[in-house]
Amino acid sequence: MPAGFLGTRGDVLMDIVVLSFLVILPVLVISWRAARAAEYRRHRAIQISLALALAVVVTLFEIDLKLSGGIFTLTRASSYAGTTLLNSLIYGHMLVAIGSALVWVPLVLVSLRKFSNPPVPNAFGPTHRVWGRVGMLLMMASGLSAVPLYYLGFAA
Repeated sequence: MPAGFLGTRGDVLMDIVVLSFLVILPVLVISWRAARAAEYRRHRAIQISLALALAVVVTLFEIDLKLSGGIFTLTRASSYAGTTLLNSLIYGHMLVAIGSALVWVPLVLVSLRKFSNPPVPNAFGPTHRVWGRVGMLLMMASGLSAVPLYYLGFAA
């Protein structure tokens, strides 16, 4: 397997996913601030862009992960392979990543139907606000957990 540019044993798609989180996390904050400032058109554009970018990156990553034999195969050369620390990071990351997808993807799709274009506040707003915060927190936890997972699984 070719070495990635960040880790000594990681593959390039894994590197791209980790780097994308370095961009996605601040963009999530920018999107949240746009919504708080009633810049709903900007918030919508950012969320649609993030959704499309993540759909491509995560799909390619999952295909690569499957073809490579899975995360435990990819991390077996790590000095942390098989440890409670690395395994906890893997399972914890999977939990918040799946949780964020289960919240965020339906929220984006439902919001596209429930809000007009351009978006304006309506009766769906309070529900959107609650689930948006949950999705954002899960997405941030996913991004933040990816960094130590990546380091311990591929660089250490």
